[in-house]
Amino acid sequence: MHHKILRIGSAMSSTRSILLLLAVLFTSHNALADRIYFTDGESITGVMVGIDDGKVSWTSAILGDLQIELRHVDFIESGDHFDLKLTGEELHNCWMFVKLDEQHLHCDEGVRPLLDWKLVVGAGETLMDPQPLLQQKGSVALALEDSSGNSDITKYDVNARSEFRLLDSRHTLALRYQDESADGEKTRESWLGSYQYDQFFTDQWFVTGNGFYETDEFRELDERYSVGMGMGYQFLETVYFDLLGKGTVNYVNEDFATGESRSRPAFLWNLDFAWRIDGGGVEMFHRHALLQSFEEGTDYEVNTLTGFKYPISGQLSSVVQLEYNYDNLPAEEAIEKVDRKWSVGVNYAF
Repeated sequence: MHHKILRIGSAMSSTRSILLLLAVLFTSHNALADRIYFTDGESITGVMVGIDDGKVSWTSAILGDLQIELRHVDFIESGDHFDLKLTGEELHNCWMFVKLDEQHLHCDEGVRPLLDWKLVVGAGETLMDPQPLLQQKGSVALALEDSSGNSDITKYDVNARSEFRLLDSRHTLALRYQDESADGEKTRESWLGSYQYDQFFTDQWFVTGNGFYETDEFRELDERYSVGMGMGYQFLETVYFDLLGKGTVNYVNEDFATGESRSRPAFLWNLDFAWRIDGGGVEMFHRHALLQSFEEGTDYEVNTLTGFKYPISGQLSSVVQLEYNYDNLPAEEAIEKVDRKWSVGVNYAF
């Protein structure tokens, strides 16, 4: 009987040891699992596979394979090592951890905080495949007003823009046409065409050149043309954000309907910003240009375009925008310095 009790006690002790070992292994497995935290406070465990096209590829034992948009991601904890690509920067052999409610990356380049996962272009065991040799994107926006009754008013506003990327060079073409008439008489007709060339020598710095040609009969401007060169910087270029700035020295020539002409060197500053809010076509955008003459401090003008796009169907979206133009030295004193216009139209992206 005594030997039986010893054998039973030994068996129970062995069983407890096995159960304890299994518990430790199970706990360790859960502790080492990746975890993703969402902006709504929820989180799930699993394995991070990579990041591409604004989405985290995630494998969950319960939910299966998931594609999670970066806008929903707050933090990621992962002991696996990834290469990360951000705008203008590549980080290698990184693992991710959270400290004091802040996202951190531990990479070969050092330990650094990450302000927002939407700034990450891609992540994987190796960086994403090289971009296609030629990339193209563009849009055409149309605003139209046609009313009759006490006054017959017709307005057209067509704005087209196309961008081509070939390796380290970028070409941007833009064309604008405005036509307005009231009671059968034309009240406005203007053309504006522009070309910009950017040559990148780092991921973010580039040399830039530009040229534009403009006519506006009802601002007494027979023609205006300009060419310039300078430098630019690409602050952001991700699935969600685009932000760039350019500064150039331009030669500007203006011929007015009054017979006068004006030419001078000037500084041209351009800023272009776009925020694709949810990855589903909703977008806010802002562009502005400041032209300041080197010869006279009071000779300057500001042109801005700020708006909002909301998807309708496919590549078609509605657009609401505010255009503001200020010319401190117009052709004649009788011409207003300020042009301000709200417009609602449709935009087709291609």
